[in-house]
Amino acid sequence: MLRKSTNQISIKPKVSAGVKLAILMASSIVLVLALYLTYDAGINSGNQQLVQDHEMIERLNETILNLETDITTSQQELIVAQRHQQIQEEAYKQISSAYSGAEKKNRYLGSRLDFYRSIISPEDGQAGPSIQSAEVTQNGENISFEVVLVQAIKHKHQIRGNIKIDIYDGQKLLGKWPTTNARNINFQYFQQISGVIEATQLSDNARMRVELQIQGGEKIERWFDISAKSNNA
Repeated sequence: MLRKSTNQISIKPKVSAGVKLAILMASSIVLVLALYLTYDAGINSGNQQLVQDHEMIERLNETILNLETDITTSQQELIVAQRHQQIQEEAYKQISSAYSGAEKKNRYLGSRLDFYRSIISPEDGQAGPSIQSAEVTQNGENISFEVVLVQAIKHKHQIRGNIKIDIYDGQKLLGKWPTTNARNINFQYFQQISGVIEATQLSDNARMRVELQIQGGEKIERWFDISAKSNNA
């Protein structure tokens, strides 16, 4: 094989072992220094981030404390508001109850005024005792009643005697009170008699007879319409 001739001459520098070692050591130092600087920068960055994290945590804790304080204050204000509302509701109930009670009291006093006026000065001018009124309430098979006996206030003598009450459906006796002996009465100006009679449902012909037997022989009798129709009116 023929080798082509050339006029170029290459010269390769010869590096000694000492130089190579020095270069290797310098490279190692540079690498170690670079690693240290990188590590130190990482540490500093981490410390800086840690400080920032601590500062953020402190700000968050402060915010949480402020929120807890605001919540506690709001809860206390809510409790106070609820108490005020309860007080207002209770005051309203009491006012409403008092107003309703005042109306009932006025109606009651009005009825009592008529009642006492009838005692002081009866319309018919009757001198002795009389059967003023009777009220009846049906409750199942029981009939509750209240009868008022009066005597004009200008008469001072005591009224003694007995009373009995009968309930009729037309001519048919439905019930009576008392069931045995008549009830004794003793009053000067008025007396209220109340009781219960066992009877069936009141019909349109139901009537109540009140019989007052005065000691000495006088008898007073009065009939009251207690039919279902009159009670529903």
